[in-house]
Amino acid sequence: PAASSTVCRPKDDALRRTTPPPAHRPRAPSATVMSVDPIEPSARPHVLIVGGLLTEPFMYQPLRRRLLERGAASVTIAPVHVVDWLAAGFAGLGPLLLRTGVAVRRTHRLTGRQPLLVVGHSGGGILARLALSPVPFQGRLAAVGDAVGCLVTLGTPHGLADAPVAWRHPGVTAAAFLDEVAVTAPDDPRMAIVTVGSTGVPALVERLAPMPARVANAPYRAAVGPIGPDGGDGIVGVDRVHLAGARQVTLPDATHGTLGPRWYGDAAVIDRWWPVALEAWTGALAARVTGEGPADVRSAAGSAAAGVLLDD
Repeated sequence: PAASSTVCRPKDDALRRTTPPPAHRPRAPSATVMSVDPIEPSARPHVLIVGGLLTEPFMYQPLRRRLLERGAASVTIAPVHVVDWLAAGFAGLGPLLLRTGVAVRRTHRLTGRQPLLVVGHSGGGILARLALSPVPFQGRLAAVGDAVGCLVTLGTPHGLADAPVAWRHPGVTAAAFLDEVAVTAPDDPRMAIVTVGSTGVPALVERLAPMPARVANAPYRAAVGPIGPDGGDGIVGVDRVHLAGARQVTLPDATHGTLGPRWYGDAAVIDRWWPVALEAWTGALAARVTGEGPADVRSAAGSAAAGVLLDD
């Protein structure tokens, strides 16, 4: 199906056009739901937050509180720490794939096995997609698509494989892998994806930022490359955050976060992507009830033979 594009803005702003992703960008679903139980849609999802590069779980406590205030049944933060990201620079993202998969399985089990709404911030969106992949990555497989009804990514550099970075670091390798998986993944209405990005920081403004800000952002700039001409959130350009086939939300004023005003997890900003996420999650659960699914669903047994499969 064609991508659904949503541009969110304050009431006094003019509409701003969403820049479409490059034509060659693979479509969004890089996950196949292996098997599902028919679950009646609920108005209150259980949420799992997967944090981004060099963050700690406590940084997402304000986001957790705000999602609970907006009706989430529960909100869990995956145990991904700074030391894990540092280790990934040497060992790759395979271990973090498994850690994320375990967090999904555990949260799914403890919350009654209703498909989760997963929120991946920045690099956390890459980890979530790796955990959802039906194809092993570096010999590791989580294949948790049956446990997730919707993935929302906030400022995730999905287009990292094409970014002009000097070092082909593990994140670039993972993004290239996900691009390849997305090409062959069948459409599956039982697992929705929402990508959220921003044009709030023009490329020129980012280049002219005060020296302390540029120094603080240097590691991230080296990891994701420069912001393109259409702007970005201060870290990731809007030209790299969206996936073809996903519901796309482009904000005119959000910043990457988790520090500073108006980041994706701020109260006023959440209210512009959370309703889209709820609608997508509810639609995915409804598809499970009606029995909708892809024409070609990879079997759990076949995937397990190719790598490590996480079970409940």
